[in-house]
Amino acid sequence: MSNEKVSELYGEYQLMMKSLVDGDDYYRHLMKAISAGKNSFSLFNRYFEKKIDLRWVDAIEKCIIPLDTIIRNPRKFIVQEEEIVPIERARKITAESVRHLAQHTSMIARVDGDRVTPSSILNVFREESFEIYENRFIFTLLKNLQRFVDQRYDVLFALDSDETSASLKMSSEIENGREQIVYNMEISTKSCDEHSDGNIQDTKDATAFERIERIKRIVNEFAHSAFMRDLQGCTPVRPPIMRTNVISKDVNFRACLDLWQFISAYSEVGYEIIAKETDEMVSDEYRDDLYRIFTTNYMLLKNNTVEEENIQGKIRTRRVKPKMLKRLAEELVLNYDMEEVEIRKVFVDELKRVSKKKIAGEQKIKDAITRALDAENARKAEIEAKRQAEIQRQNEIEKRRKEMEKARIAREKQKEKERIAREKAREKARREKEKAAELAAKEKERIRLLKEKERKERELAAIQAKKEKEKLRKQAAVAKQKEQERLAKEKQKEKERLQKQKAAQLAKEKADAAKLKEKERQAKAKAAQAEKDRIAKEKQKEKERLAREKAAQIAKEKAAAAKLKEKERQAKAKAAQAEKDRIAKEKQKEKERLAREKAAQIAKEKAAAAKLKEKERQAKAKAAQAEKDRIAKEKQKEKERLAREKAKEKAAAAKAKPAKPSEDQQ
Repeated sequence: MSNEKVSELYGEYQLMMKSLVDGDDYYRHLMKAISAGKNSFSLFNRYFEKKIDLRWVDAIEKCIIPLDTIIRNPRKFIVQEEEIVPIERARKITAESVRHLAQHTSMIARVDGDRVTPSSILNVFREESFEIYENRFIFTLLKNLQRFVDQRYDVLFALDSDETSASLKMSSEIENGREQIVYNMEISTKSCDEHSDGNIQDTKDATAFERIERIKRIVNEFAHSAFMRDLQGCTPVRPPIMRTNVISKDVNFRACLDLWQFISAYSEVGYEIIAKETDEMVSDEYRDDLYRIFTTNYMLLKNNTVEEENIQGKIRTRRVKPKMLKRLAEELVLNYDMEEVEIRKVFVDELKRVSKKKIAGEQKIKDAITRALDAENARKAEIEAKRQAEIQRQNEIEKRRKEMEKARIAREKQKEKERIAREKAREKARREKEKAAELAAKEKERIRLLKEKERKERELAAIQAKKEKEKLRKQAAVAKQKEQERLAKEKQKEKERLQKQKAAQLAKEKADAAKLKEKERQAKAKAAQAEKDRIAKEKQKEKERLAREKAAQIAKEKAAAAKLKEKERQAKAKAAQAEKDRIAKEKQKEKERLAREKAAQIAKEKAAAAKLKEKERQAKAKAAQAEKDRIAKEKQKEKERLAREKAKEKAAAAKAKPAKPSEDQQ
């Protein structure tokens, strides 16, 4: 039943009771008598709140993607196994088999010319294997992780919800005329928070349970993957973990190593219980309601008390014979021959014995009070020691958290340095590649221009040769027309001259070809020399050398090539500047992100410290108030007990006092 329903029902009951008893004189008389009596109240409330520790959840979630990457792409190596088998069972003959047979001739069955028939031969098996140290490390990590998650999952999902307990005690002693009434009441409740789905109602805790469910599901999938089946039966790794190159340098394996170290150091259950207690004073309205309940119970008792004449069953009878002090004195005088002095001595001795007994009882009470105070002081000292130990534990936890945070920041800084170094290396390699490509393009252009120059020279030489031939042909025609008769006579001579001229022409062409070949050889030698000079010399010297080698007829082409080159340089410079701006922006964003994270972390630490300080202050104030209330209650109880004992002593003294003899007795 909810608190609202209880309040509503009690309100209706209260109104009904008031309407029934208001105006009744006897009811008012009872309420007044109860108010005037000795009444003590104790109202105590306790709240239990369960809080889940999410550090292990965050650590496992951070490593899920690296684990998935490693499991999907496991590392492997080739295992080579050698076995000597009969020749009919040999699967493949390799070079190793032949070398082994040459070294072990005893395995040869027979030799027929160039044909060798062995009886047995070495068979080499090669197969892929996953049983390397890194894979066995991941296999062992997943086994430990599955056990780690299952333990905390079973504990967390077996938790009850938050609990609330309350207790009320009431003790009263009143006098109603000649009637003494003693009333004691004690009631306590214990309840759990109501939830719609049986889980934690708080949204944050519900999200935490969903995350734990997801982690358990993913870890179980990893544990039943093909990777784990292939490594089933392998030897698990033992701590400490070897820092191989893969584990130290691979990002995914480094994340798995961090997770290994975390779950090895984490020994907590995964949640904590926060207890809140309050010892409140009973309000006036609450006190009046308790008085009304007292009155109702008293009337219920009186209504069901049966008179002696109305009892139907058997009555157990016990006789009590009271003795008067007067009768005791008569017995001493009549039955014993005792003097008055001896009778006085008997009474004095009895009084001394009773007094000693009373003093011994008081001493026992004092000793009991001393023991109670010592026990209370010991309990306080134990509570203080526990509090100091808890403060020390919290300080140690905070210290470890700060150390882990410092290590995390150092790791992030190291990662950032490595990332920047990798970026610089990539940028340097890209620049060198661009420079090499630019130099290769320049060299290609130079060779193309050189070939173009040689081609033009060959064409020019061919044109000149053609012009020379045309000129000779025209001269021959003119000479033939002018000296037609002379040619007839000197035909043989002219023929010889033409043959000589042709031989000279052939010699000239051969000389031109040799010259062209020499130029090509020199051009190749110059190109090789230029390649060496290009590596050793500066860019300006290369341009000057190219400018000296180039002919005047390609000056225009050179200018066009230089213009195109300038455009490419400007485009590259523009691209390089854009890349620098992009890198600068990324660095600025990264700095801003780190600054924001650092500010958020500092604010979170300050808030946590302030919250812890406030909790400690409230706990101290609450403990001090509880101690004051307890001491006040103990003093009040001690006073009441002493008052009751004093009243009892007075009553006993009054009963023990001898009665005054009457006139008849005298």
